[in-house]
Amino acid sequence: MYKEVKNVFGRTFYRIEYKAAVNIVEATWFGTASKQDLKQAIIAGLELHEHTHCAYRLNNNTDLTGPWADAVAWIADEWLPRAYESGIRYLAHVARPGSFGESAGEAMLYGRIGAQIEVKLFTSRADAMHWLNAKQREASSL
Repeated sequence: MYKEVKNVFGRTFYRIEYKAAVNIVEATWFGTASKQDLKQAIIAGLELHEHTHCAYRLNNNTDLTGPWADAVAWIADEWLPRAYESGIRYLAHVARPGSFGESAGEAMLYGRIGAQIEVKLFTSRADAMHWLNAKQREASSL
């Protein structure tokens, strides 16, 4: 499954895909987006998770240039209950050091989201994938 969301300027800023071969949902954010754009993308992502019930999510913010840390409260209130209900248990958040994406990841890690879903911050997509794969191996050995 694959979805794309465009911002108010008609440019794609969000792609989300369920990668069945590795059982991971990968969301890629890039460019800029308004708070309303972010909400639209987050809802599209939730719908994909509700369909797949995948526990493993990679959130790649490496190429996101706009701020969205102020949306974290909305994410905790609106996204978190549905995300948990859909089965998300592990969230690997990738962002450049010192970026808005990193600030948002830290807010998720130390807030209500991190209290319900295991969140880990990364600066490398490869490291994030490695962590998610390790979590899958742990779960399969139980």
